[in-house]
Amino acid sequence: MAISLDDLSRKLPIGVQSFEDLRKNNCLYVDKTDYVYYLAHSGTKSYFLARPRRFGKSLFANTLRAYFEGRKECFDGLKISKYEKDWIKYPIAYFDFVDGDYSEPEELIFKITYVLSRFEAENNIKFDESVIIGLEIKDDENPFAKRLATRFAYDMQVISEKTGLNTVIIVDEYDNPLITSENLTESKKIYRGFFSVLKAADKYIKFAFITGVTKFAKTSIFSGTNQPEDITDDENFSAICGITHKELIDNFTPEIEKFAKKKNLTFDGCIAELKRWYDCYLFHEDGEKVFNPVSLFNALKKKDFQNYWYETGNPTILMKRIHSGYYDFRRFVNDVSYPKDKLKTYKDDDLNTDLIPLLYYTGYLTIKKYDSPLRLYTLGFPNNEIELSFLNGLADEFYRAPNDVMGFNYADFLQDFYSGDIESLIGRFQALYSTIPYANSDNDKWVERDFQNVIFLVFTICGQFVVSEYHSSKGRADTIVMNDKFVYLFEFKMDSDAQTALDQIDEKDYAGRFKMDGRKLIKIGVNFSSKEKNIVDWKVA
Repeated sequence: MAISLDDLSRKLPIGVQSFEDLRKNNCLYVDKTDYVYYLAHSGTKSYFLARPRRFGKSLFANTLRAYFEGRKECFDGLKISKYEKDWIKYPIAYFDFVDGDYSEPEELIFKITYVLSRFEAENNIKFDESVIIGLEIKDDENPFAKRLATRFAYDMQVISEKTGLNTVIIVDEYDNPLITSENLTESKKIYRGFFSVLKAADKYIKFAFITGVTKFAKTSIFSGTNQPEDITDDENFSAICGITHKELIDNFTPEIEKFAKKKNLTFDGCIAELKRWYDCYLFHEDGEKVFNPVSLFNALKKKDFQNYWYETGNPTILMKRIHSGYYDFRRFVNDVSYPKDKLKTYKDDDLNTDLIPLLYYTGYLTIKKYDSPLRLYTLGFPNNEIELSFLNGLADEFYRAPNDVMGFNYADFLQDFYSGDIESLIGRFQALYSTIPYANSDNDKWVERDFQNVIFLVFTICGQFVVSEYHSSKGRADTIVMNDKFVYLFEFKMDSDAQTALDQIDEKDYAGRFKMDGRKLIKIGVNFSSKEKNIVDWKVA
């Protein structure tokens, strides 16, 4: 299908984070300005919002910036224009941590210094260096951060006394420098020193809004008095970012109609596929489900159901945590239970090993059900795109061979499954295991982790119908894989022998339910050696 110039009349805001640019270029905009007005006039001074990456946080933060800059022209025709009459221009300190290299703490100091220099220039302030002379620095404080906090407080005080206006502080993706830091302890110390200004200079702050993916402990932002109100899991703000079903229909019907026509689907059929791929994020049990806006807009523009989330890369913090511990990936494919109170009060730190909250806040798990009496969530993958992203991300992080020569060659695995070529299939597994950089070659626990996880990831990403540890009346088979031609029954052993694995399939009659199935039944016993770290023995019946 050739490009259509007609599409230029309805521009989708892909990659646009500036609200002013979005409005000037006549991009389609889902009106969220009612949230802006409410936050600005609710009486609460500061807020924190956590949402997964690529979910519209930066655009919303930038919308707040335009509002507090008094840019009335940007809001013509939007919800807020019916309510706001004053349009006052406030002094704004905008800390944008979305991009940049913050691996070294010095770079974080440099970025804060740059923002303060711009803030002073925009407000005609010349900082009086005498303010920080003789400043007392405690042993657990970063001296640069303490001086910057003092400087910022001084600037806000001068502006307030000179103009009568207090300062608006917006911090976008505050946790990115912490996630990417090579010295997390020192980076936290910088934050603890600098953001103490939120409490120390409270009387000079008009409004503060902070976004991120998760909360970090020991940063001074989320402790003590005057900490921001967390609206992350507030029902009233469940749709502050993302696109609801109603917003999709109200704003993008022409795009859906064109998409449906290209895919030979009905309008409702196209909606159903969009929901299966990109919908069902839920940030409060009674809130509204929302689509990931970036993935949704890409799908509407390209008129194709693809994994757009995966193209943006996996959160560094998540992969670091997975690398550092023993996790059975099979656990996350099935829904998991987690207490609501533990999820709500979760703060990440370098000692925390609980992966479930981190998977939730990074967008890989969402609320599926809520048991009110037990205050217990059921969490699971929100949609098809996220499940594929998670599994592919794990494969890339754990099993990528040097120079990408080998790895998960899914097409070849899939071909073996459909042709019934078991010898080739086992050979591919052996080649794959030979590429794995085991976390600790002397720790059998990590070897067993990768032994089990490789099998699971291969089967699942290949798109087969996979049942891991299928329960029968006499026991459970490790893995069952089915397609329209074959039923594969796998039994895996470690440091045993393939015949023992094969005998267990017969002894437990795992194949019983499939004998009248009509498809060819293939039983495979596999033995993995923890010493060799590979499959050393296998038999087929």
